[in-house]
Amino acid sequence: MATSEFPAELRNLIKSSKYVHVATCSRDHVPSISLMNYAYLTNEQLYHRQPNEVNELPSTLDKANDDNNGYIIFATFDDTEKIENIRHNPVVSLLFHDWITANNLSIRKGSTSGITVDDSGAVKSCYPHNNNVANVLDGLNQYELGQISATVRGYANIIIPDTEESHYYMQVLLGTNPDADIFILAENAVIVKVRMIYAKVSDNENNVDIIN
Repeated sequence: MATSEFPAELRNLIKSSKYVHVATCSRDHVPSISLMNYAYLTNEQLYHRQPNEVNELPSTLDKANDDNNGYIIFATFDDTEKIENIRHNPVVSLLFHDWITANNLSIRKGSTSGITVDDSGAVKSCYPHNNNVANVLDGLNQYELGQISATVRGYANIIIPDTEESHYYMQVLLGTNPDADIFILAENAVIVKVRMIYAKVSDNENNVDIIN
């Protein structure tokens, strides 16, 4: 299947997922991937600059009026590898997976005092059964592990820090990810906006759709 607009199933996946894997590539062709909190915005929900303001996104990539598939917004630090990569190569890949049960799981992290290693080198946990990650995962059935995954290609734009646009997107991110405030409000935090243009969707029966 090929279409210019993401189908409802994919849009729902992007809107409901808690995290996204963001892949970038350096000028030396070294890949890097990070797990990020994010927010999904439609074109209508974007910050709209005044006519006399300069759009930093190259005109060949800035097709906001033609966008049907929305944007991903995330915050990161200005000295990270992903930011350096984006400066040299704005093409990124995003991986979404509908691990449905992840929205309902609450796995408590404990200190390392609850972990022991026996004489054979095997790691054992002293935590209760229902707090053991392996036991939780063992209890998930195939349906709960999700039905589709999507790899989305897009163009990333680093938003100029300490501007109205940057503050606008910070508030959006805080509204959708209040537990990530330590990253979003950090002094050296920067906002990245990704325009999504292409997707490859696969389900648990290995059916693949291309959307561009």
